[in-house]
Amino acid sequence: MFHEMRIYEAEPARLPVLIKRFTETNVNLFDKYGFKPIGYWIEEVGTPHRIIYMLSWDNWEQRAATWQSFYEDPLWLESIERNGPTVQRIQSSILTPMKFK
Repeated sequence: MFHEMRIYEAEPARLPVLIKRFTETNVNLFDKYGFKPIGYWIEEVGTPHRIIYMLSWDNWEQRAATWQSFYEDPLWLESIERNGPTVQRIQSSILTPMKFK
């Protein structure tokens, strides 16, 4: 098992549109394809206009297949077309737990 942290930096003044897209599309598709979200955050202090979320994965194959299904879904493709550009940059980090006593 490992975790993925994703940071979406919104286009200027487009954070509300990005949040709406997550609410109306992304979260529903995450449920549909079996994503395991840990949580979603907005950065209060630090870099503005960012959504941060974490996902839990059982293995690399699950991650690859799940993301592929998500990106091929007609609802996702329609959402991108309808909302226009909302994200300047996506950063994805794969995290593995450290074992301390």
